[in-house]
Amino acid sequence: MKSFLLGLLLLPTLALAFEPLNTDDAGTVKAGGNQIEQYFFFINRSDGPQSADIITPGEEYAGNADARAFPFTYTRGLSETVEASFSTTYYNQPSGNYSRFANYVFASKWRFHEDTENRYALAIKPTIVLPASTQQQVNGLGLAALNYGVNFIASKYWDEIEVHVNASYMRAPYNTNYSIGHTADNIRTNIFLLSIAPVWSVYQNLKLALDLGATTNPPTNSQNLSYYALVAGIYSLTDSLDLGVSYMRTGMNYGETFAVQQAGASRSEVGLTWRF
Repeated sequence: MKSFLLGLLLLPTLALAFEPLNTDDAGTVKAGGNQIEQYFFFINRSDGPQSADIITPGEEYAGNADARAFPFTYTRGLSETVEASFSTTYYNQPSGNYSRFANYVFASKWRFHEDTENRYALAIKPTIVLPASTQQQVNGLGLAALNYGVNFIASKYWDEIEVHVNASYMRAPYNTNYSIGHTADNIRTNIFLLSIAPVWSVYQNLKLALDLGATTNPPTNSQNLSYYALVAGIYSLTDSLDLGVSYMRTGMNYGETFAVQQAGASRSEVGLTWRF
């Protein structure tokens, strides 16, 4: 019984890491603890530049070509309910007369409510994204203006399944004197994202996840919403080291996000999460 109660108290802390999903969870890194997430992703573009194709917060890509990159996140537990993080992405492709490092993101997550009896938790996560260079904006690696936003997170836990829901807003201005991803279309600067991710514990060290979401479609000359569907697996190599893989498809409707139609873009991702 004592072990069971302790498990309930630690549920939010031991929830899966942000990678390789888009949807965040209400868990935070333990006080004084550290976490490093080092991943690699490959983006396959099928229809040229579409600002809405790649939706992962902090890893947006609006270029008109395929991309290969290494997103990195460091997180520090400030208390049992608050963490702070820094992330950036190194682009191996595309490259040009600009820095390969983009998407400098500072965030903090506060788990402000936790019900151990009913096994759910609520959190809020404000985020600041530093301006990219103008040439990075032209090539779709970021926006050349300060971006900021907030994500509301709800997580519910059962014995073999957990469900995470995100509702986020991002204010995303850009340098209007330059194009974004080599397209001169004006884009929306108020971006909303709603997503849900059920995660199943299918084996002792293995979790499988489905992540679905809808977001504001940035191009003002296109429909208001775009969509994504993502499948992922997380395997715990040790108590402190996880291997994660995911595959995401995006499109202007859910038929494109699944295998029925051609996706607007796809992203394959693999990497490690280390807690110490």
